[in-house]
Amino acid sequence: MQRKMIVVVLAVAVAFVGIFSFISIRKLQGNARVINYAGVVRGGTQKLIKEELQGTQDDALIRRLDDIIEELLTGEGELGLIRLNDKDFQSLMTQMKDRFQELKEAIMSVRQGGDKEALFVISQEYFELADQTVTEAEQYSEKNAEIAEICSLALTAFFIVVACALVWLSSVQSKRQKVLQEAEAENRKKQERLSQMERAIQAPMNEISELIYVSDLENYDLLFINEAGKKTFHVDDISGKKCYKVLQGMDSPCSFCTNGRLKPGENYNWEITNPLTKCHYMLKDRLIEWDGRKARMEIAFDMTQVETEKEKLKYALDMENMVVECIRILYQGRDLDKAVDQVLRLVGEFLQAERTYIFSFKDDMLNNDYEWCRQGVEPQKEMLQNLPISIIDRWLPVFSEQKCVVIEDVEAYKDSSPEEYEALKVQNIKSLVVAPMETDGVLTGALGVDNPPAEKIENISAPLQSLCYFLLLAYRRTENERQLSTLSFHDTLTSFYNRNKYMQDLEMLSRENSPVGIVYLDVNGLKEVNDRLGHSEGDRLLIRAADKMKSVFRKDDCYRVGGDEFVIISLNISEEMFGEKVAELRRSFEYEDECRAAIGSRWSDSALNINQIVADADASMYEDKKLFYRKNKKAGRYRHHSDEVLQLANPVVLQGEIDKQQFVVYLQPKISSSDRTAVGAEALIRYLSKDGSLVLPGHFLPVLEEAKTISQIDFYVFDLVCAKIKEWLEGGKRSVPVSVNFSRFSLTQPNFLERLKEICQKHGISPTHLEIEITEYVGDVEGTDISRLITALRGEGFGVTIDDFGTNYANLSLLSAVEFDVLKLDRSMVRDVAENGKTREIIKAIVDICKKMKIKLVAEGIEKEEQLEALKSCGVELVQGYLFSEPIPIEEYEKEYLQ
Repeated sequence: MQRKMIVVVLAVAVAFVGIFSFISIRKLQGNARVINYAGVVRGGTQKLIKEELQGTQDDALIRRLDDIIEELLTGEGELGLIRLNDKDFQSLMTQMKDRFQELKEAIMSVRQGGDKEALFVISQEYFELADQTVTEAEQYSEKNAEIAEICSLALTAFFIVVACALVWLSSVQSKRQKVLQEAEAENRKKQERLSQMERAIQAPMNEISELIYVSDLENYDLLFINEAGKKTFHVDDISGKKCYKVLQGMDSPCSFCTNGRLKPGENYNWEITNPLTKCHYMLKDRLIEWDGRKARMEIAFDMTQVETEKEKLKYALDMENMVVECIRILYQGRDLDKAVDQVLRLVGEFLQAERTYIFSFKDDMLNNDYEWCRQGVEPQKEMLQNLPISIIDRWLPVFSEQKCVVIEDVEAYKDSSPEEYEALKVQNIKSLVVAPMETDGVLTGALGVDNPPAEKIENISAPLQSLCYFLLLAYRRTENERQLSTLSFHDTLTSFYNRNKYMQDLEMLSRENSPVGIVYLDVNGLKEVNDRLGHSEGDRLLIRAADKMKSVFRKDDCYRVGGDEFVIISLNISEEMFGEKVAELRRSFEYEDECRAAIGSRWSDSALNINQIVADADASMYEDKKLFYRKNKKAGRYRHHSDEVLQLANPVVLQGEIDKQQFVVYLQPKISSSDRTAVGAEALIRYLSKDGSLVLPGHFLPVLEEAKTISQIDFYVFDLVCAKIKEWLEGGKRSVPVSVNFSRFSLTQPNFLERLKEICQKHGISPTHLEIEITEYVGDVEGTDISRLITALRGEGFGVTIDDFGTNYANLSLLSAVEFDVLKLDRSMVRDVAENGKTREIIKAIVDICKKMKIKLVAEGIEKEEQLEALKSCGVELVQGYLFSEPIPIEEYEKEYLQ
């Protein structure tokens, strides 16, 4: 009876333990699946980020990851995952769900052109969170396993106690031998149960995809390796085999073995790339007891794909940063050659190439303009000059499609393109990538990289094409700056230096204690020629005068400082030699009937007082001009004007002539180039002589300027124009802005602005109907802050016009230093605009600058339809010239344009 009871109790115990083991195993399997799918989320997210950064959208993967995360949280879904009843794991999963939402928002931002760097940072943080979650699941699973083991042992102990009690009861009546036999039998049963438990634990370990093995701590015997490990390392029987031999292919224990770093109850995490599988693993090691032996259990997670994706992502970001740095260098660099050399060095070093270079294509020839070579690589630049473009005929169709030529192995073209092969082989080129550079649809050059690593070739084309675009922008910017610099310091008509250069050189010369000779020259009768024969004839007259100056003095010593004024500065010249040259210059003009000039000169043994020397030469020139007008008796309507004009230097006589209305105002319309309607007018002065003929301003304004009485005329014209505008407004006529010229002497008056305001108030008109046209070189106005004056004029409502842009009355620096309303392009700039492509490009650049700065641009001196059409093609909207109308009396202007 007692034996039967013992058998029954043992049977119940075995059944109970079996059921408990089954439940524990199922739970371990569920836990393992949770760990596995948590790892799937971690790896899948990294794959998703890579695809998104490369421009591949994978919404299906996003939905799949959402489903897995939701099932890991709830335990409900198609995957059959259980819900881990662990507070920390659930908290981490909740964070993963929330952060995955942020990740999706960042992905949407990148798809819309947002910051890729931000997405990368979020993905890294998400990977770390996922890694914590997997670790937590593993720890939870390990805790459950330990609990199951403890419970199993507790149950076993309980049933042993019961069995022992029964045995004890039986032993009371049995002999000692029987008791020992029963104890031995019990021990056999116990060993059998432990063996069952070992097999039960090994079963789920063999089912999971991660590699798991157990090795002895002391002798490194391989005690266990799961099925995944056996397949990976091609091993069936592990008896007597060492872990370092099977898993690492080594003949002795690994130098990086973690046995000495392990602590009871703790995981040791580390990473390694296995030399046998060539895969990168994340490893988790732990101390355990296996068959009564101290052992190390290691779980290996294959991170090869994740690591590869991380490296590719990092390379892409580094490539992008390199391109951005190149763009910064090109944008900030003032020296294009140095900037390009830096860019080629950065590209070559980043791509680990042997050589980077830029070729230019012109007239069916190619030239190597820039080159960078890695240390030890022989330069090829000198050899690659004036080569026929035919050697790259095979490349041209590829370039025409705006694609890069990629040669992974030059040897492949030995037979099909022998000329190309020889040209590349002699340079020791094994592989290359070349990107085309196009300007306005024309192939002008190429950017190339020689012998980059094979693994980098496929990713080179895109950054090279981007760099080509920004290199071309840098080329164009440099060319524009060169043209603007030429415009800023050279007179386009005479090729002399302009007033900007003149003022700059005067400042420099004021520190020179060297002999200097100054010639101040004014071309006589230029205004008359312009009015009678047109400005093209006036330009030819100026060119003839410039040729005469160049025949006596060096061209680099000559400056055009005004419309008809020139200054010659001869440094380090003796007084005798200077006097001879001035005499020769005078003789060259004396025998000319049409090209005459007033010449003044001064020599000094020191240039320290250069401004006074120039002023003395200027005064001498005006004395010479007076003699010219006295002696130069013209026929027709110009007869006897000289003596009469000279009397106007007396301010009393001048005012008397103004009061008698001997000065009349003419208007020349400003025309819209699109429909030829008048949109404004310029007021121009004429003098009515005693014989009833009109004297043009070129005959009397120089006299008034010399006498410094010209302000009387300036304010007279302004007053009359204000009166007329008032009349137009009251008569209901169409009113257009009228510009009035003011000389430097008017601008220097301390009450200049107040007088303008008083005149406007007297006539009751707004300053917005008027434009103040500054015809003199504004930078030469002494005693006046011209920038402040212009700002004050605009503040009161007056428009401000800078006149004669291109002849250096207008200072180019004003474009950035002063805000004004209208810029007038001088006739010398438009003289050959129909024939000269460079002139058109310069005008286009000026039009673009003016539009950006909201400045109106007016082109003066339009005499031909061809000039008008060329200017319209450049974007010029306002024009003025004899093609539309010469200056006409106000009454005629009213009938023609204000009806």
